[in-house]
Amino acid sequence: MAPYHRISVRVQATLSRHMNGHPAQFLRRLIAVLLLVCAAVVGASAQDDSPRWRALVVDTFNSRLGSPDDISTVVARASATHVNLLYVQVRRRGDAFYLDGSEPLPEGVAIEGGFDPLGDLIAKARAAGLEVHALLTLGPVWHLSTAPADPRHVFTRHGFQNGRAVEGAENWLTRTLQPDGNGTSMEGYRFGNDYWLDFGHPAAASYVVDLVTRLVQRYPLDGVHLDALHYPEAPAGSASIGYNAVAVARYQARTGAPGLPGQDDARWSEWRREQITALTRRLAVSALAVRPSVVISVSGVATGAAPGDLRGTVAYGRTFQDWFRWAADGSVDLVVPQVYRAEHVPATADEFAAWMAWLQGAPRARPLVIALGAYLNSLEGLLRQSRTALAAVGANGGLTLFSLAANNAPVVTNPLSSPAGRDTPQRPFEDVASALRTGRTTSGQLVDQGQVAGIFASTVPRPPTPWKDTAGYVLGTIEDGSGAAVDGAQVRLEAAGVPVGPADIVSDGSGVFATPAVAPGTYRLQVVSPAGGAYASDCTVDVSARGVARLTLVVEASRAGVASCR
Repeated sequence: MAPYHRISVRVQATLSRHMNGHPAQFLRRLIAVLLLVCAAVVGASAQDDSPRWRALVVDTFNSRLGSPDDISTVVARASATHVNLLYVQVRRRGDAFYLDGSEPLPEGVAIEGGFDPLGDLIAKARAAGLEVHALLTLGPVWHLSTAPADPRHVFTRHGFQNGRAVEGAENWLTRTLQPDGNGTSMEGYRFGNDYWLDFGHPAAASYVVDLVTRLVQRYPLDGVHLDALHYPEAPAGSASIGYNAVAVARYQARTGAPGLPGQDDARWSEWRREQITALTRRLAVSALAVRPSVVISVSGVATGAAPGDLRGTVAYGRTFQDWFRWAADGSVDLVVPQVYRAEHVPATADEFAAWMAWLQGAPRARPLVIALGAYLNSLEGLLRQSRTALAAVGANGGLTLFSLAANNAPVVTNPLSSPAGRDTPQRPFEDVASALRTGRTTSGQLVDQGQVAGIFASTVPRPPTPWKDTAGYVLGTIEDGSGAAVDGAQVRLEAAGVPVGPADIVSDGSGVFATPAVAPGTYRLQVVSPAGGAYASDCTVDVSARGVARLTLVVEASRAGVASCR
């Protein structure tokens, strides 16, 4: 069967499946189908040798990093797939797969005495032409039914001790107010198997900033990938999350609202989003202040339906992660939407298609690197989704495959097999690597229908990041006259009296604020305090390319609306 005929059959089948759906949904799916057609036509005619972000996730729940041989295996397998960077999970649940850190080594994982997994991996990956981006899973900090053995563990110090939640301000965990059930337990503190930090707690936010900054200081990383930087999904589709006592007290002090806020209260929802956005920017700028070349990326929640109205997405309305804004305003270098769907299941294939259609036109100042759930898909499904995603993200985007170890799944009566309806097994890694390079397994079986070149047929460099050489940042602290942190002050940069950058730069619970990327220049700052006082600074800040300008602003009611700085 000729490639164009296969494409035609695929289009007809997809369209017929959706003709009875909602018109708006149908249009999004139609666009995704056309993306698939474009990707297939291009793939059938020539291989793509242009720079792309091609990443594999090395998840340390499934990949061993405990010895030099383990590291060599990871690097050899990654090289065989023609990717150009690795997202290596060096923090799983409040632990560290590296020696020079403040958190303990992972429990139940065999690591040779004195061996530094991250240090060895950086050296071997660099020799193989691979970048290493440290993936830190930030929100969830514990997942076992037994307590951590190491008393230094953040869960023991700031979560649960002797089976009881730590009381008062030393408790850093988030919780729901709903009764236990539907995936929660331990009085609303446990979500599935995981306990999560609440980033509305200033100490929890500062803890992860120090963690990331220390890591970048001590290891020559190419990038840092911020994973699970959001609230966990509350049960039964609710927004009942974020009710750490310290976080709620901060909200009440800011708004003057008495009692606990309702889960759907609009101000409470915006406040929770503000905490995640402020922390994201603070993490990014703090790392860039140490190593300007480091690439900061963040995982984007993409569960549920694709955006119609952003406010209706799981990311925006339930986990309070506004990664849509970060991609558009330059808060981070890359956004990695986690569009994990099975292509052989019609309902989830429809969701994937709708997400790709939306992402193609999504406003963005930075590249999108689509994360695909290889572990959910047959090889046929993974390759099909890869081509669709590459067509959606454009020239400077790319793919992330989750994961190196969990790289494909067996599918019974696979509609994507050739001929359709065959049972396809879980293939060995060698077949996965071969299929990415050639479209065929090691035995020569065609799994990428209608293509003459694999999606990763040749090695390519990752795209350049020109904005890193032409932009700078401001990292500041706001204090009152007594030296106490000013929480929730709005900050605006002005150049020649004209506002610059987004209007949502807000100081966090430690009084810290960070700006997205701005052009080099001299800026004056204006501050609006939570109490409504407006302050014009009597000093300026100079921002240089690849630089982070630091300052402390002091706002005092006695100074008649003038903020001094140092």
